Amino acid sequence: MSLVILSGEVDMSAEDELAEILLAEVALPGISCVQIDLDAVEFLDSSAINVLVRVFNAAHEAGRELHLVRAHQTPLKVLEMTGLMPLLAPGGGGTVSDPGR
Repeated sequence: MSLVILSGEVDMSAEDELAEILLAEVALPGISCVQIDLDAVEFLDSSAINVLVRVFNAAHEAGRELHLVRAHQTPLKVLEMTGLMPLLAPGGGGTVSDPGR
């Protein structure tokens, strides 16, 4: 498992770097699951959602899992409104978990 911790505002100014980092994590040998910790994220925009969809598809094609953990408040609301949480929450149940628990 790999854990990527995001913080601050995840918007179009971070889109290319975010995609590069997450796609590299998904491609690492021996990694079956990449978790993205959103605890310190204050804002997600549509470009971040686009990156998450691209990375989810890449992970799925590689036979790997991609999960969002510790999403809260505004980021969680955006993810729920887009319908991504059922796909990206651990267990596919639409809830988020703490990777340390």
